[in-house]
Amino acid sequence: MKYIIATIALVMVLTSCNKKGQDFKLRSVTLLAHRPLQYQQELLRVKFLDGADSQKVIGITSGYPANLPLPATMMVDPSFKLKLYRQPCYVQLWGDSTGLIGTCKVNMDDYKIIFPMEMEVANSDMKVTLTGKWDQQ
Repeated sequence: MKYIIATIALVMVLTSCNKKGQDFKLRSVTLLAHRPLQYQQELLRVKFLDGADSQKVIGITSGYPANLPLPATMMVDPSFKLKLYRQPCYVQLWGDSTGLIGTCKVNMDDYKIIFPMEMEVANSDMKVTLTGKWDQQ
């Protein structure tokens, strides 16, 4: 049994080393927490910005009413591909009345990715989990 577990672990480690040049396809984001808002009747959206051009929006979620309970899972439209190990991306939480609520940088040096995965990104203003999978080329 020890040898089977060791073999599976070895395969997972070798597989993770091959992800460096592949695209990651982000599918959804789960909003876990955010700072208290002035307006409870607004819609919250999560935007994704390109790491090289912080003004370029590469994905956005549908709106989620701020007065509903969290966590809230929202699909990313469009579901985009990103070479995560080459450059970071930024995750921003926006309210339709409040404006920008918080920004987090997704720095891939903080993560070791093997299979379809979830990454938790947080700061004092927001906490989200990004969910996706490696794109098969």
